[in-house]
Amino acid sequence: MKFLIVFAMVFISCAPPVKETKAKPAPAAKVENRVKESDLTLITLSPDAEKRLGIELAAVSERSASNQIIVAGEIIPIPGNAIIVTSPASGAITGALNAGQQVNKGDVLFRLTPMVAPQRDVRVTFAADLQSAKARLDNAAIQLDRARQLLRDLAGSQRNVDTADQEFGMAKAAHDVAAERLKRFDANPLDADIELKIVAPSAGIVRQVLVSNGQVVTAGAMLFEVADLTNVWFRSSVYAPDVREIAALTTIDVRDLDGAGPILKAHRVSAPPTADPLAATTDLYFALPNPVLQLHPGQRLSASLPTRPNARKGLSVPLSAILYDIHGGVWVYVHQAPLTYRRQRVELLETAGQIAYLSRGVKAGMNVVTQGAAELFGTEFGAGR
Repeated sequence: MKFLIVFAMVFISCAPPVKETKAKPAPAAKVENRVKESDLTLITLSPDAEKRLGIELAAVSERSASNQIIVAGEIIPIPGNAIIVTSPASGAITGALNAGQQVNKGDVLFRLTPMVAPQRDVRVTFAADLQSAKARLDNAAIQLDRARQLLRDLAGSQRNVDTADQEFGMAKAAHDVAAERLKRFDANPLDADIELKIVAPSAGIVRQVLVSNGQVVTAGAMLFEVADLTNVWFRSSVYAPDVREIAALTTIDVRDLDGAGPILKAHRVSAPPTADPLAATTDLYFALPNPVLQLHPGQRLSASLPTRPNARKGLSVPLSAILYDIHGGVWVYVHQAPLTYRRQRVELLETAGQIAYLSRGVKAGMNVVTQGAAELFGTEFGAGR
């Protein structure tokens, strides 16, 4: 009995310690019924159904992409052709001008009445001048009446009458000027008695008007801006890596974003280098004639920029093989096996005519559906027969 107790104690002391197990944390997310995308898009047709849908296939080929890059851009005024006119002096503006108005060089658009700082006691001086002129006028009137009376009494001469009449006219003119000067000073003591004409510096379109009729402006204040839009620039932002692929070009084709409308010829110009580091784009500039002003600053257009031959390679399929879902995703149907088709997501690089260039999603040599792809799409989602 003692032997058994000693043996048990030795066995317990020699046994390895029991490890404590920690509970595993619960997963942050639980996804049920996980299915691969390829497993959802496999269609198997019967021979009759394949014939009825008119399925036609074409192989994916690797070839050089088109020798053009389609980019968007905007119309901007040529720097230096937009002139901002400022006020030459402080004063009150008279006139009306509307933005968008077409003007010719030399047209008077505003009149400016300058403001001057009055001298001390200037009103007293003007009043004294008026009194002096009035006294001179009264004296000239008396002398004229006396000369006429002497002439009627045959005691004077016509020469004396003419001299008195001349003096009266000069005195009246001086009196009228003094009275007008005092009147203007009382009405607008800071306004000068002259007007400056503000003319259009060049022919063009008034882009903005910064003053209104009767407004008082300071010297150097901006009044309006005139832009010559008979020639404009087309500025296009090109992805920086694509700039290396663009051939040395002098003329490009520019048209509306939707591809409609006439094709305009634009010529490359030397412009200050600009770029957007956040978007990784470089700006290219092209000159466009705009004689009838059909192009407006800020208008968006598209341009075809030619690239060097064989500058880019991609996978090409007929354009009819491309399908779009309601979310804008791009798909093709790949011939997986006899009577079996799989819908495959692809990334569209560009289109040129009836050829679509893909960057990834399929491999060269795969067969894709070119005729009947839309019918397969309807069959997959229950809309086909």
